[in-house]
Amino acid sequence: MCQKANGQKDQANTAGTSGIHTMLCGSILKAYFFIMIAVYPLYAPGGYVQIGEVKYDFFRNVTLVTLAAMGLVVILTALMSRDREWIVNHYRQMSVTDWFVYGYCLTVMLSYLCSAYKKDALWGEEGWYMGTMSQIMFVLLYFFFSRYFDVDGRKLCRMPQDGTDSIQAGGGEAKWLGIWLSASALVFLLGICNRYSLYPIAMEGQTETFISTLGNINWFCGYWAVTAPIGIVLYWCSNKGVIKLLLGVYSFIAMLSGVTQGSNSAYLVFLLLLFVLLALSLKSDQKLYRFLELCLLFTAACLAVRGMDNLPGFSYNYCQWGCSPGGTGEGSVITCILLNSGVMIREFLILVCIYTVVRICGRRGQFLTAKRRWIFSALAVAAAVAACIAAFLLMVDSEILQFRDVPGSIERDSYMVVVLNEDWGNGRGATWKCGIDAYNSMDALHKLVGIGPDCFADYIYDVPELAERMVDRFWDLRLTNAHNEWLTMLVNTGVLGLFCYVGIFMTAIVRYLRRAEKQPLLYVYAVVLLAYTVHNMVSFQQVLHTPYMFMILGIGERMIRDEKKDISTEAAKAA
Repeated sequence: MCQKANGQKDQANTAGTSGIHTMLCGSILKAYFFIMIAVYPLYAPGGYVQIGEVKYDFFRNVTLVTLAAMGLVVILTALMSRDREWIVNHYRQMSVTDWFVYGYCLTVMLSYLCSAYKKDALWGEEGWYMGTMSQIMFVLLYFFFSRYFDVDGRKLCRMPQDGTDSIQAGGGEAKWLGIWLSASALVFLLGICNRYSLYPIAMEGQTETFISTLGNINWFCGYWAVTAPIGIVLYWCSNKGVIKLLLGVYSFIAMLSGVTQGSNSAYLVFLLLLFVLLALSLKSDQKLYRFLELCLLFTAACLAVRGMDNLPGFSYNYCQWGCSPGGTGEGSVITCILLNSGVMIREFLILVCIYTVVRICGRRGQFLTAKRRWIFSALAVAAAVAACIAAFLLMVDSEILQFRDVPGSIERDSYMVVVLNEDWGNGRGATWKCGIDAYNSMDALHKLVGIGPDCFADYIYDVPELAERMVDRFWDLRLTNAHNEWLTMLVNTGVLGLFCYVGIFMTAIVRYLRRAEKQPLLYVYAVVLLAYTVHNMVSFQQVLHTPYMFMILGIGERMIRDEKKDISTEAAKAA
């Protein structure tokens, strides 16, 4: 009897210790999350001079302090706990995404051990710093957020009485996402002002190629691709009221910023949002209404860009010659088309008519999306096929893809092949081809594990043929990545690293979408992960958006773990 009492006492002590350590770790992560979403984007003490270094130093220092504090709490808790299997019990029940993240961490370390460029492989190429240490920090952020970041997001995802899944006010997640969106809205507004040569904040070294408090346009667009979809998808999930109104204002600002920032890669995100939200909107009338409202907001943002360019004292300063009086000869071709054609006026009027008809039919009970889902699904598939064909023809017409005559055999004189134009996308065709050739030139071991995290430049400038081609193409500019995240990952960490990295995102997206009916906030996280992936097909890992991805992955995983825990608890009570 005494032994039983002592056992119960030990269990109580273990539970108490575990509860304290969970609370401490959660508080540390909340402080870190606040710094990263509210302070970090706006932190630029030296203007644009060495802003990449400044941003990385901020991220590295804050993250290392946070991880050290978390690790200290976990170690002390393990030492104080009388349960020898405490750590095993606390970290068991690994999900498929957990295993891919764990595997990615191992492959990164293996790639480092097999690298011939260990100095750069450890911390990364100067100015980029996506080396082994950064990758390990990303992995640790994922595991800590997935285990300790408890803000009770389920309260935010209450099921409305009409049976539709929707985001409502309430819950800790609303507060954190509200802070994030507020800070990013300020970043976007500064970017919009900069595009019209207005600088509310003086930034040393300012030119048209730098924007807001983030620096280079590619870095800005990377941050935008992660944060803008959060507010846009939240609007799509929201009910009527003040929350929806505020999210509508945010979505308009985010869209206006995406159109004006000057990079074509933003339109990949817009295209993704168009097709994904359309597909998800076929479940209910309310979702379809909100999707059409977002389409109206986008066309309104495009019209606002054109209207602002005609205001006295306003002149869009980052567009191709002839698009705007203040153009620099650079920028997005798509934005230039929007500035100079009347296509968006027609689209806006057509959307107004469609939205009006749909709402009238909905009020009369004549428009039920769920009953006619097969019609809308067929239309969505037809639209997707048409878009793919149009995109292919556009790439051929723009000479992004070219047909080249290749000598054949005796039986066949010659044949035509489709090749990528190396001039496409400011030389992205050349960088992609360089990445493919670099991988093909590796030996079997390095094809498996890569040449080391962030060692892309070290390797290609060590291969004479590749180095000569890059110097001829980019002169004194040093190519540090393939401007395609997956291709860069393939070169740096090999097949194993790419397999694990892709597995992280694909498994998370599928699992989030499967559970989003019960927890609509997972729609947001799934779409953000997709937006990041699509954007980075023409971009790269960088310190202004990749850390957010691993935090989002961790928060989504935490929500799924909490759901499973609730189900287990209810089952235990029922038994």
